[in-house]
Amino acid sequence: MKITLIISTYNRSDFLEIVLSSVFCQSYKDFDVIIAEDGNNTEVKEVVDSYKSRESVSITHLTQQDKGFRKCRILNRAVASAAGKFLVFIDGDCALHPHFISEYAKRSKDNVCLFGRRVMLGKSFTDKLMNRERTTKQMNMLSIVCSDSKRKENSIYLPFRFSFKKHGIVGSNFCVSKENILKINGFDEDFESACLGEDTDIERRLRLAGVGFRSTKFNTIQYHLHHAMTDRIESYNKSFGVYAKKLKQNSYWCLNGLIKKKESL
Repeated sequence: MKITLIISTYNRSDFLEIVLSSVFCQSYKDFDVIIAEDGNNTEVKEVVDSYKSRESVSITHLTQQDKGFRKCRILNRAVASAAGKFLVFIDGDCALHPHFISEYAKRSKDNVCLFGRRVMLGKSFTDKLMNRERTTKQMNMLSIVCSDSKRKENSIYLPFRFSFKKHGIVGSNFCVSKENILKINGFDEDFESACLGEDTDIERRLRLAGVGFRSTKFNTIQYHLHHAMTDRIESYNKSFGVYAKKLKQNSYWCLNGLIKKKESL
């Protein structure tokens, strides 16, 4: 198995339904799926079970008790159980372009982390998807341009590499080898609030471990479903406090990751 797709999710079974619909319309087929749920929601289980019953692709559903933000913990469990050589991370509110996994599969390299960007779908566009007036197959550049969405330029699909100014990775759209995630001891479970821990800190430590980075913008297209955004200032400040301490340590190995209590490298 070359690719394991890891989908982190929390409580939104309606969004997960749309995301999985796009997952099983992929042009590339040699992958398995791990749904990493930061909770244990009955409706989420029902959606997952419905796809398990009708899809030939292997689907693993990991859950844990809902004790606040513990995304890094469930992602570590997913990494540990992943069969793929390369791991693609997405969020459960981000639907995929039909060639999303194919583009990661053909561009993946042992010591390179690939990362893409996402279209921010508008409320009206998302509502139509939720009401079944539009299917994921209709999420194309033309429909996006004519919608209330933002970052529409991210819907442009190019089958070749396009160089441009690079930005950092986002946790909902990146690919790295399992070997390199194991090398840095996975996600740092000291991060117990959203922001930084599942992307910025991962990028920092992968760079320290000698991993290169390459943007796949315009290749790995992703569509973020619209939902109300909570005030994340407090969450960001809490995460940044943890991150600042990690910066001083200047280590690629986290002590509270896949393996616990190993000396810092």
